[in-house]
Amino acid sequence: MSLWNSPGGRNAQNYGSTTQGFGSAASPSRMPNPVQRFHQLCDNISSNIFSINTATSTLERATKQLGTQADTEAFRDKIHVTQQNANATIKMTSASLHDLAGLIGPADKQLRLQSDRLRNEFQEVVKRYSNLQKEVATRQRYSMCTPAAAPRTRTSGWGGLEAQREEEEAALIPGLESPQSPVQQQQHLVADLDYENALLAERERRMRQIETDMLDCNQIFKDLATLVHEQGETINSIEGNIESTQINTGQAVDQLRSAAEYQKKYRKKACCLLILAVICIAALALVIYFSAR
Repeated sequence: MSLWNSPGGRNAQNYGSTTQGFGSAASPSRMPNPVQRFHQLCDNISSNIFSINTATSTLERATKQLGTQADTEAFRDKIHVTQQNANATIKMTSASLHDLAGLIGPADKQLRLQSDRLRNEFQEVVKRYSNLQKEVATRQRYSMCTPAAAPRTRTSGWGGLEAQREEEEAALIPGLESPQSPVQQQQHLVADLDYENALLAERERRMRQIETDMLDCNQIFKDLATLVHEQGETINSIEGNIESTQINTGQAVDQLRSAAEYQKKYRKKACCLLILAVICIAALALVIYFSAR
């Protein structure tokens, strides 16, 4: 089963079988009775629980690859999409459980047992998914603080080889080194400044993305608390777990904000140093130029 398929497509197919078409209203004999509606919702909830389990297994495999050579920008995007799809499926399942509870009468013990079983399965899979999501966020933050393994190469392509050849010729001829070397150094510094700014901007975007996923997780547990309250069982222990989860989520958000502030300060400091270096090189180039004349 593919995680990237929208869960809503399967539900729409199940519900579509109860009507004859868009232009005609369904006859009363074809309208689903509460029992049929109950079983339809049970099938959809079971399918969604399977989808959440699949997403959890996908995140488990992805967690082991974070920080390795497979950890690329495209890989991080897939992790983000996986979490967003799983969050949407969990929210939709929560709404279906609300509808399911409204279809059960006081004397429907068998239906209530089936509803309780699905509700318990949903609670367990959400807890497992939430714990794994926090682990993924921690590993992503850690790998962001690790420097890049390979430096950026500035002498790639035909233009880079040509520039390298000119630098070698300028080193052999003293008359050519003075007017060109400071300009080339200034260009390299400007290119490095642009590269650092782009890298820091990408890291800040990733941090905001992780923060969004964690906030979605917090909302999931709020919905779970509502379900447990309606069920009327073990509400005190569940509320304690939700409060602990909210505290952990708040701490994670604070850490993300602190890391973002650190990145901003580092970028400002790097910009100031590079601008100062460019000014010094420009002044040195002017001195050499007027001295040569």
